[in-house]
Amino acid sequence: MMVATRESIDNLISKANQYIDQAEKELDITNRNGFHVDESYTTAQQKLNEVEQEIQKMMDSASHEQRDQLHRMHLRVSQYINDMVLDRVDITNITD
Repeated sequence: MMVATRESIDNLISKANQYIDQAEKELDITNRNGFHVDESYTTAQQKLNEVEQEIQKMMDSASHEQRDQLHRMHLRVSQYINDMVLDRVDITNITD
């Protein structure tokens, strides 16, 4: 079994933070524009889902300390995924 390197963990966390920043911007834009979801919103949501899967995979080869760090990042990513899903539910309910 391969062990996660510090560099690989740092790179993944950096990528997750970039995707969170993008999701935050998309949520803000969507909320200001009356819940209009566009392609960039969907792309941001997909990237969050992808990085969440990468975090899960990385946890398998991470040390205890790295797993703790990845778990905290997983919680942040999950929070944004949930916010984006809930906004979509709000949109669906508004348009029905």
